[in-house]
Amino acid sequence: MTNNEHKSELVSLLTDLMTEIDLKPLHPKKKILLYSRCRSFKTLTAFHYNINSTWISENLDSVFKQYIRKWLEVPISGSLSNIYLTSNKFGLNIIPPSTKFMQCQTTIRSALKSSPNESITHLWKSTCNHTNTQYDQYTSTKEVIKSFREVHEDKLENRLKCQGSFFSSISKFSLPQVNSIWPTCQSKLPKNIFNFTIRYINKSLPTHKNLKKWGLSSSECSFCLKPESLLHVVAGCSSHLDRFTWRHDSILNFIANNLPSEHIQTIYADLPSFPNPYIITGDDHRPDQLTVGYETNLRNNIQRKYSKYKEMIVGQKKKFRPVKNSLADSKFNRFLADSFNFSATPTDLVIVSLASTTFQKMFNVYAKL
Repeated sequence: MTNNEHKSELVSLLTDLMTEIDLKPLHPKKKILLYSRCRSFKTLTAFHYNINSTWISENLDSVFKQYIRKWLEVPISGSLSNIYLTSNKFGLNIIPPSTKFMQCQTTIRSALKSSPNESITHLWKSTCNHTNTQYDQYTSTKEVIKSFREVHEDKLENRLKCQGSFFSSISKFSLPQVNSIWPTCQSKLPKNIFNFTIRYINKSLPTHKNLKKWGLSSSECSFCLKPESLLHVVAGCSSHLDRFTWRHDSILNFIANNLPSEHIQTIYADLPSFPNPYIITGDDHRPDQLTVGYETNLRNNIQRKYSKYKEMIVGQKKKFRPVKNSLADSKFNRFLADSFNFSATPTDLVIVSLASTTFQKMFNVYAKL
């Protein structure tokens, strides 16, 4: 088989594979899993030295990206760097053909180098030049993947200022508990919501701001006529304040209902089913303030809440005593166990100065003296 015939076979094999997966009535997550577990393509690329990684990138990666974009509904303007990352960094653990090819070549080169047969070792030494040098720099396939992902992390952090803003913010401020839970939660979402989260993360949703960039629409919001960015859609449109309130109350309700109830007679929270905290602190400062902020505002939201309630917390320490107990048996422990530590037996509990985002938090909890 000539080199050109082999290349043609590789393109046909990958195209047939992706087409077959595409035709299956599966969730995008399952389709990606099928692609990841395919071994036939890896076998064909492994033992062909006349094909280099550049050709693989130009010819096979393009086929791969075409189908990945189709399954995840990511437009051509949307970056795929996010999905190449590991799941604990809000990615999908996807490896393109060029990186799989690099892994195969690294394995082969490593086998030649470490062979007990002197002739084979000599073969490795005599070929340590030209294209082979890019494979010899790695000692394992894990290093190949690590290097590949570091490139895309750097791209999101330093080059894609807009589409990489989610990754930049979350990588700095997210909690390990949330990072580990997210992949499980995301994988259980229906297809349309699953794909929405992917496009939300890389900011490729069809907001009016993006539509204007694509030459398809003006940038004004259809409801309030202000510039419609992703931030505006999820946290800023004055025409949908009730929706933002619902989201805020949903998180506060989760927190209040999952606090350990042992030895606690009353929990105060600004919710219809709980006594209002203003009974204790008055209306000037709302002690149950929870911020469900946009990702790029995480740090600012936290600092703003700290500053706003610093004096009130000092005042409450004179009227209330901190309480400690264990959250080990609480569902809430999975998310924010390190935020609470109760060890007394209070009769009333008030959440004072609750400054929180989905990923960062600051709680001060006191019981009556």
